[in-house]
Amino acid sequence: MQRSLSQSICLCSRLNIIRCKPTFISSYSTASVFRPPPSKLHMNNKNKSSISNGSRLAAVKDLFQVTTDVKSSKPTIPSATTSTKGKPAAVGTGRSRRDEEITSRWITFVDQEGQVHQRQRLESTLQSFDRQLYFLVEVDPTAKPPVCRLFEKKHLFDKQKANKKKKTVSSEQITKEIVFGWNVSLHDMGHKLGKAIQFLDKGNKVKIEIVYKKGQKRVDKETQQQVIAQVQQQLNAYKLAKPPTLSGANCMMQFEQKK
Repeated sequence: MQRSLSQSICLCSRLNIIRCKPTFISSYSTASVFRPPPSKLHMNNKNKSSISNGSRLAAVKDLFQVTTDVKSSKPTIPSATTSTKGKPAAVGTGRSRRDEEITSRWITFVDQEGQVHQRQRLESTLQSFDRQLYFLVEVDPTAKPPVCRLFEKKHLFDKQKANKKKKTVSSEQITKEIVFGWNVSLHDMGHKLGKAIQFLDKGNKVKIEIVYKKGQKRVDKETQQQVIAQVQQQLNAYKLAKPPTLSGANCMMQFEQKK
């Protein structure tokens, strides 16, 4: 039974026959051990020469096509918070561009007195006025060059504050309901109408309903008119938006603030 050289060396080392590394092993290199015989090398060279240059060129083209497809599958998306020239744009703020947010290098400048200056450089225009008192606002971005005008900061802030207050007031205009019976006492009526006055002072609308409650005695029409008159007298400082209307045994009227 034949054994390879490496197996014989391992067996000798286990039997402590060889106590040191043999010097003749170092003469064998990795290339010489794993190098194929000359006959196989000759065959491989023949196979390489048999491949045509056209097929090699086609393979290279296919490789470049795959690389191009991979790159084109991930397009670059520009950021929405910056303009194409690297300047911040007023995106999502709900207002026009101002100062450095303006992207055009040339503008039509309208000063604080309303005078128009054609084709002015943006950088020089921003240096020509007090930046602590004024904003340069782009009022017509579609013009070529765009039209920009000076506005006082105080004026813009006051306008923004007024719009915010207007939205708050409109959101608070909710119709509140106050309900009591025809047999209500003067004390209870005063307490109910006091809440109605609080709602009206906040800007809300108030609907007053006078109804028959279960277990209460029915009143005549004269008593109903007296109750309605008392309600109108206590709320005479406010506008009667909807006059009293009787629907069966119930009455409804609506009040709001006077404008």
